[in-house]
Amino acid sequence: MTKLHSQTLAETGFASRVPAPKSMKRLANMITAGAIAVSLLLASAVPVRAAGRDDLAKALIAAIVIGALLNSAKKSHADPAPAPQPVQRPRLPDVCAIDIDSQRRVFSGNCLQREGFDHNLPQRCASEARIYGRPDRIFGADCLRGAGFRVSGR
Repeated sequence: MTKLHSQTLAETGFASRVPAPKSMKRLANMITAGAIAVSLLLASAVPVRAAGRDDLAKALIAAIVIGALLNSAKKSHADPAPAPQPVQRPRLPDVCAIDIDSQRRVFSGNCLQREGFDHNLPQRCASEARIYGRPDRIFGADCLRGAGFRVSGR
């Protein structure tokens, strides 16, 4: 067995996947082909001495059976999977942004709560601070951007 190398665990799992058993589509196609073969065999075994109306009725029944089998084979095709939608990253409200020394931007934890921002913020981005004399937790914009949040401005 060869060892597979990849960048991510998902690629490794995809590359080392064991082939799946026969699919339902393949099974449906095999059953349809078998039914067509049996119906053609039975249609050819009809005695030749049948009257003209009986031949027409048998041909009509055979056509109906073949049409139904072909219709069921068309319906067995699964619709393609919908395309994955991009993940919407939560956007931090601009009203909670505080610029410090025009070089660093932070977001006030108390303000984010008041604005109804209910996403879990990473604690590694948090620092204790006092804003207008009140204790608060501030979150660095660069750290939050790195954690997947959308931050406007700098």
